[in-house]
Amino acid sequence: MMRHAPLSVLYWFRRRPYKPGGDMVALRATVDALRAFDVRATISDDPHIALDSYDIAHLYNLCDPYSATDYALRALRAHKPLVVTPLYWSHAQYLETYQHATPAQYPEFFLDAPTEDAQARLRATRKREAELLRDAQQLVLSIAAKILILSRGEGELLLKEFGAPREKMQLTFYGVDAKYANGDAARFEQEFGVRGFVFSAARFQHRKNQIGLIRAWREENIPLVLAGPISEPAYWELCKREASANVHFVGALTPAQIADAGAAARVHVMASWWEEVGLAALEAGLAGCNLVMTQNGPAREYFGDDVVLCDPARPDSIRAAIQIALEHPRTTQLAEKIRAQFTWERSAQATREAYDEILAQRHEPNIHWDALQQLAIRMAENYDELERENSKLQQGKRDLETWALEMQARLQQPPSLRAALRGAVKKSNG
Repeated sequence: MMRHAPLSVLYWFRRRPYKPGGDMVALRATVDALRAFDVRATISDDPHIALDSYDIAHLYNLCDPYSATDYALRALRAHKPLVVTPLYWSHAQYLETYQHATPAQYPEFFLDAPTEDAQARLRATRKREAELLRDAQQLVLSIAAKILILSRGEGELLLKEFGAPREKMQLTFYGVDAKYANGDAARFEQEFGVRGFVFSAARFQHRKNQIGLIRAWREENIPLVLAGPISEPAYWELCKREASANVHFVGALTPAQIADAGAAARVHVMASWWEEVGLAALEAGLAGCNLVMTQNGPAREYFGDDVVLCDPARPDSIRAAIQIALEHPRTTQLAEKIRAQFTWERSAQATREAYDEILAQRHEPNIHWDALQQLAIRMAENYDELERENSKLQQGKRDLETWALEMQARLQQPPSLRAALRGAVKKSNG
């Protein structure tokens, strides 16, 4: 392997809204692989960190508009070239479905908004959040010297939706750790009492759409095993309520247990509203699982015909996709393709090439300062409005919880008191 001039890179990671997940796994794997290419990388979520000792600032994941714009502007002021890994895919179907959803049809969208007034405020808040996120993405992409895309499909979306120029883009596919090919099916069966099942590994949040998967498969005989940490407790409780006896919740698994689950399962499903890649699918495919994935993502680009796509809004589509995947036996074909094409070493090499190109060109961003100022003002206004609406929603939630606790206290009164109360009600009605 050729030697490179040493580089020092600061990786800025999102500060919210969820705890680190597959994006942090991917980032750490990339940083580890970059050592072989003479890159010393630091991961931080501190916007105040001094940039003097770094050659490049690299912003990883644009899902949090506040930290993303903060990081980007600090890199701009410090005259440091900014590299961005957006981790972007269109939310269009999710947003369209949400805007026309009802609590009866999609209760998962309204867990924090029990009243019609709160539901209306929640819709307005999420619409404003989406607008704010797009504003932030537009700003950061305009400042970036290089945009590292995880698929060609992502690049097309960035070009279409934000006007990001192709010449800024560098393709850096995800990789996968080889350890996920070495799971033990018998060990998983001994620990969890199930084998030959449908599997899904993802954190519990409504974007991942476990509830849609449960609705699709709860009447089937083949077990469904759901693994993952809980990001949204109310959503997890809803999933538990809607699940049937064939649905097994096994909690957050270790990497070794994930590998064992991949060896023991027949099909792995990611029926998310959208996926930028789906690291769990790469891990499961390496383990030998057949794959079902959302239509909203680059699944075909990664897995070709070795994946069945589904519509996350339709449980019948999810169920049909799983049934098709179950018709085929487990094979080594997809695992061999993944092992050959998707490695962190290849991803790190493409990343190092992007760094070298930036430093050779001495890129200076072409900033339209008037437009930037107007965007900053609009973002500040959006932020203030979001704070006000969130405060109203939280107050309404607290009021409802207080009322529920009062009702619970009343129901726990002695039977004689409850009988007297009923008698008083009958007497007053009489």
